[in-house]
Amino acid sequence: MSSSFRKRVSTNQPKLPPATKINPHNAQLLISTGVPSLDDLLGGGLPVGGVLLIEEDRKTGYSNTLLSYFSSQAIAAGHKLCIVNADQEVDLATQIPGWARVSREHNTTNSAQRAKEQQRQNGDGKGGPADDDAMRIAWRYKHLPKVNPEDNEGNKTTSASGRTEEVLFCEQFDLSMRVPRDVIEKAEVEIIDCQMIAEMAASDVRHGGDMYKCVLDRISTLIAEGYSSLKVQSPSAERNVLRIELCSLGSGFWRGDSDTSILQFLHALRGLLRYSYATCVVSFPAHLYEDAGTRLPIVRRVEHLCDAVIELESFEGVYATPSDIVARQAKEDADAKQEYHGFVHIRKLPRLNSLTASMGRLSLLNTGGGSANNLAFRLRRKKFSIETYHLPIEGGVSERRVPSKQDEPQLQSRKISGCGSVPGQKNSLDF
Repeated sequence: MSSSFRKRVSTNQPKLPPATKINPHNAQLLISTGVPSLDDLLGGGLPVGGVLLIEEDRKTGYSNTLLSYFSSQAIAAGHKLCIVNADQEVDLATQIPGWARVSREHNTTNSAQRAKEQQRQNGDGKGGPADDDAMRIAWRYKHLPKVNPEDNEGNKTTSASGRTEEVLFCEQFDLSMRVPRDVIEKAEVEIIDCQMIAEMAASDVRHGGDMYKCVLDRISTLIAEGYSSLKVQSPSAERNVLRIELCSLGSGFWRGDSDTSILQFLHALRGLLRYSYATCVVSFPAHLYEDAGTRLPIVRRVEHLCDAVIELESFEGVYATPSDIVARQAKEDADAKQEYHGFVHIRKLPRLNSLTASMGRLSLLNTGGGSANNLAFRLRRKKFSIETYHLPIEGGVSERRVPSKQDEPQLQSRKISGCGSVPGQKNSLDF
């Protein structure tokens, strides 16, 4: 007798934006920063509707690397990207990394073609690479599905811009690659550089030349054009995410009508993002707001107006002079010999839709013995990562622990036996 029970499934479930997922802890919509280890520290990703503050490192540019990951992830996921930089002009083709999946697919295609050609040369295929792979694995395991740690199938979703391909929640980026210009031209990118901000401030009579208010008006316009969550739409309607990137907010190039302009700007920006499908990442030069090595109270107020705050403390910027940094960067093997490049301090964790942060429950770095006090970052030729800091090996990795063949005869001649006597020689202390 068949059961008459049927599971009730709602047909009007809203579609998620591309490259997003739901936080199981508080049902918050998340996007990726482009750095998997940073997503892990934030509890799975950056919450949509929040503000992430990155306190810049002193005398170095590691914070710009995080911003470049954020920009590349926006283009790879098909999100709208708005970059505001009052310090310098922005050229994405030379500043952001490309995603490594493109080169991996290219290498896979080439290897498949080489395998077919080799199989064609072997005739029936005996002795080919397929047979070698079959002999390397036990017969009971060869029918199991292959697991590739680089794939992220569980986080794939369909793009909301009408594209049929699938996008990952977090792409794998390669710092040695660059995004092609034709891909950047097809993406939804709006750049507000120093020249545009100056023109906006000069032409806007209402704000009296205040750059913060001019940029806030432009962000408000972008959100109202199609990223506001207050507009009623059908559940089947497709939505997208707006990513906002503010570079070096509060530096000397930002002009405001008062000392509290940056606080008013962040307070208004946070209210706009709370009811929108938008997320903002802000880099803040906190080292400029110091007096005799002590931070001014405005830094703490800026941190309070953001949802998540992390600080990068580079070893080069704190313990070295500018001339030492230039000399160290000139060496080709500087990155290979240095284990870590600085500390990562977590000042504040996101708590949207929850009273507690989800890092303690969902973070692998935290559950694996890491904490907010022993995290470090390293920058390699191809990637940026955050790891648990540990002391290096005693004596260093360059010290030779096994004697060479040239030193073995000398060591054998020095060997002693008994109570310290040397064979063939008489010692007055022997008895």
